[in-house]
Order: sequence, then structure tokens, then C-alpha cells
Amino acid sequence: MAVFGVLKPNKVLTDVEEIFIQVAKNRGHQAYVFTAKDVSFEAGTILGKTIEHDQVVEKLFSFPDVIQNRLAVKAEDKDIYIKLSEMIPFTSNRIGTKKQVEEKLNRISELNDFLIEVEECKTEGSILVALEKHKKIILKPNSSNQGKGIYTVENTDGKYLVRMLKESFIYSKDEFLSFILNNILNKNYTLSRYFESSTNNNLNTVFRLQINRGKNGTWKMIKFFPYVNINKNVDITNGMQGALITTREKLFLEQFYTQHVEKILKKVRYLFKIFPLAFQKQYPWRLDSLGLDLGIDQNGNVVIFEVNAGPGIGFMAYPVAKAQVDYYEWLKDKAVKPFKNNFLPLNLK
Repeated sequence: MAVFGVLKPNKVLTDVEEIFIQVAKNRGHQAYVFTAKDVSFEAGTILGKTIEHDQVVEKLFSFPDVIQNRLAVKAEDKDIYIKLSEMIPFTSNRIGTKKQVEEKLNRISELNDFLIEVEECKTEGSILVALEKHKKIILKPNSSNQGKGIYTVENTDGKYLVRMLKESFIYSKDEFLSFILNNILNKNYTLSRYFESSTNNNLNTVFRLQINRGKNGTWKMIKFFPYVNINKNVDITNGMQGALITTREKLFLEQFYTQHVEKILKKVRYLFKIFPLAFQKQYPWRLDSLGLDLGIDQNGNVVIFEVNAGPGIGFMAYPVAKAQVDYYEWLKDKAVKPFKNNFLPLNLK
């Protein structure tokens, strides 16, 4: 039997954590949720919450063999996190900022065909040159949440159409330069060409490729599925913007990417085969959960929009929990001190 702890800023059990606890119990293990304040190093115990007889109960547990870190660390808890990480292997390590991830992706030659060139927004001139070259570009902050602060810009007959989520503005050149000065420059923005990831009826899409470590520490594809934004006036799509999800990915491709279904699936299988191992080599600590956001156009081209560590799992909670328990069983025996972790947010490092 193994003991798995889920470390969070609070002890509220979500559906995802309840499913994880039940899967662990079905495999003969203990699993519980706890916070930093529940840890007693002197007694060697942790006051955690678990599920027994379909009820949430609170009780004392021994220290876990593996800690699933939910990646939210309060400043006052930092020392406890660090002390625990010296004793016990942590999962869910961070992968860095968007810029750091982009640099790592560019070091992997096998991914060259899946990457869009990205450059820093240093001057008004660099943005105007990009618009001359591509006609439509996307401006992204290095840190973004649910699409906030991401702009698309399109040059149409000397006017500049700027969109951000459901808002849109049409600027003259002078107005556009003022917008750049006030909203983009010196605010850690990057620019790239806009990639038209959309269905054959012009609905914007983004595809998630969810991969997790599983049995024997090997990588497993959990799910490949699309988000679809039914608002044609919105240029970017993710699961937090009113997008629809379908889990019947092949049927979706057959209906909305009719000419290139096998070409797309072949590229997705190739990405799964080469990405996790090549990406892991860029880090000294173990990665165990990765979500690739992919763009796919009507010519069957596939690009990587973004890479997420510890991404939200929602309806995938059960297959993810099964993979996690398989992985934790392996990690319990294979992790060797000193453990290498990267779980602290930037403001606490």
C-alpha cells in the first residue's frame, strides 16, 4: 500500500480530487487532501481529508509517499512546502514562462514544422512591418489568463481592426500607434502571425492534446479533442470562453476538416510520440502532466499554440486519475533524493 497526499491552499474537495481518492482506494492505497498548516513535523502526522463510506472525513495520516502539488503556494507556507519537498517527491512541476517555454521548444528540431515564429514587441515599427507581411497578427502578453490581454490585429484598407475577446475596435493609423504605445510596448508582449485554426464553416477552434505519465513512468495520451467557439466574431478560443467541447474527435474532423482527417491524426500521433520525451529533456526535474493547445487549419497544418503544465482536466478526471495512480506507484520506488522540484511561483523564488 502507498499513501498519496494532495497539497492545496484549502481542504475543499473538488470532484477531481474525490475521483483521485476513490481511484487510489480501489487500487489499495490511501489518499487525502491537506494544506501546509495541517502538517506536524514533530509528530510525523498530517491532518487530512479523505472519503470513507461515501462521506468526507477528517483524520490524522502518516506522511505520504508522493505529494500531488496543486501549484498554488501562499507566501506564509513556503518554508513548509520546501521542507516537505526535501523529504517527499512532488509532482506537477512548473515549466516556466511562455517565453522560457518558447525558447525550449525552439531547441527541439523535430518540432520545427509545428512552431510559429514569435518575436518581442519592441517598437511600433516592428508591429507595422509584421502587419505588412502577414496582414493579420496576434499580440500576446507573456502572462495571460483565459485569453485576457490577447489581441488580434488586422490591416484592412489602411484601417486597423483590433479584437480582444468579444470587444473590437477600428483605428486609424495614428489611433493604432497610440493603442500600441499605451497597451503593448514595455508590457512584455510578443507578436506572431495569426494562424487560422477554424472549421470549414468558419468557427474558431483550438485542440487540446492531454498527456500524462502513467505506468512505469511512461507517457500516455489521455485525450485529443477540440474546443469550438460558436461566436464568429471572436478570434481566439479556449475552454474558458464559452467554447463547446466535443470528445468525438475523429467524427468532428470528418465533418469539419473533411479533406485532411488522416493527415491531421498522423501529425497528432507524431507529436505524442516525440513531444513529451524531447520536452522533458529540457528540464532537470520530472514533468508529469502536459496539455498542448494546437491550432489546425483547413489545409491540415498543425501548430503548437501553447504548452501547459498541470492543465485543468474536467471531464478527463477519471482517466487522468488512473494514469496518476499508476505513475505515483512507480515514483514512490523510483524517486531518489535529493528530489528535484520546481513548484514555487516566481514571486516566491
